Amino acid sequence: MHNYFSKKWLLNTGIVCLFFTACSEETIVYSEIENPNYTINTLTLPLDQNKVFQVSPTALGGGGKFYFGDVKGSENLFTLFSLTLFSGSLPPTSLFDLLADSIQVDSALVYMQTADSLNSTSNLSLYSILATEDSIFSEDSTSYYTLDNYLDFENNSTLLHQIPLVNIEPDSAGYDTLNFLFKDENLELLKEFYFDTTTYPARTLMLKDDGLDELFTIESDESSYQPRMRVWYKATVNDTTMIDTSILFFGDRGLSIFSPPEVEEEDKDYITINSGSGLQSLLRYDLDIINGLERNSIVKNANLVLNVESSNLEEDDEFYIVVAALADSVANWDFTTFLSDDESLSDSVYAADPNFIISRKIEDGKIEIPIQAFLQSYKNDLISNHGLMLYSGPVNSPFDKVRLDMDSVEVLYVKP
Repeated sequence: MHNYFSKKWLLNTGIVCLFFTACSEETIVYSEIENPNYTINTLTLPLDQNKVFQVSPTALGGGGKFYFGDVKGSENLFTLFSLTLFSGSLPPTSLFDLLADSIQVDSALVYMQTADSLNSTSNLSLYSILATEDSIFSEDSTSYYTLDNYLDFENNSTLLHQIPLVNIEPDSAGYDTLNFLFKDENLELLKEFYFDTTTYPARTLMLKDDGLDELFTIESDESSYQPRMRVWYKATVNDTTMIDTSILFFGDRGLSIFSPPEVEEEDKDYITINSGSGLQSLLRYDLDIINGLERNSIVKNANLVLNVESSNLEEDDEFYIVVAALADSVANWDFTTFLSDDESLSDSVYAADPNFIISRKIEDGKIEIPIQAFLQSYKNDLISNHGLMLYSGPVNSPFDKVRLDMDSVEVLYVKP
């Protein structure tokens, strides 16, 4: 996931940069605070500008999970995944090879692992996508918002098999197995609509539940417990020799498509964050008073404290917020979205300044973000006050959404 890795890289880079910032000639030397020639003072930084904007959300292929069910106002629509074209055996055998006259396929098993417990009346259905292209979805850009740019997956598929989602319970190893066993008529469907990669080169499968009202996850292609397919067959080597064997195909890519919570008008009145719908927020505080401080003034403490106005978090849910300084100025402080046909309203791509990136968790109904390094860097002309960008941490569930109240910032500083 490019967006995920870029933000992770920026976070790591920011930590390194902050280290070097702290070693600059105007480093905060806390022993100086005890100097009787210095005095401790406070000031308040008022909020100058704020906005909520919407970026294209990261597709749900990361985190090693495929998602199913309705949860927190989001609806998981379906999951797409493909298997390797060649088996993991030597010599490698392709899917199409299994249609040869010299091969008699006895059965096949598409199976996947889950660490969740579930006992429902819903079914999980496995479809084959009928497409003549070899690449029909992008793990980086396919999302609910971009489905119109891709094949109509649900109406260009055929049902291969179905299993009940009942009595699913992980074993001592922590996983249970979901098995789609193909024999007889089901096997003929698999051979016609999946093994035949000349007609359907995409080799893409779709998983879909039929009304599950809770969250259920399956290990994805990014997990060591990825979906796999084992095929048992007999092959005629010559007139007198026949081998009876099996081969294994592995999951090689996939993602889940879900309809995220709607963007509401009220979202724009707060600091609203939700990675599933792509909501992020910007804040800019008036730092003119920082400009007026004497050159050797030292910011001792400054915390951006934001209270949770509302959220869909449950009692045990954790939610991390990443705060980064903006590298460039913001031209439009009104709500903007990547969905707008008006390019002037689609400026929702902002770069972070690696000199300041930090992450903190919501605790006790609020989040407290130390920004003294940001203010000191600004005072030392190492960073510009374009604003702060707030977005959901990559470890968060894409279904979690929070709104935070905006407030001023209290600063404790030392001046000569």
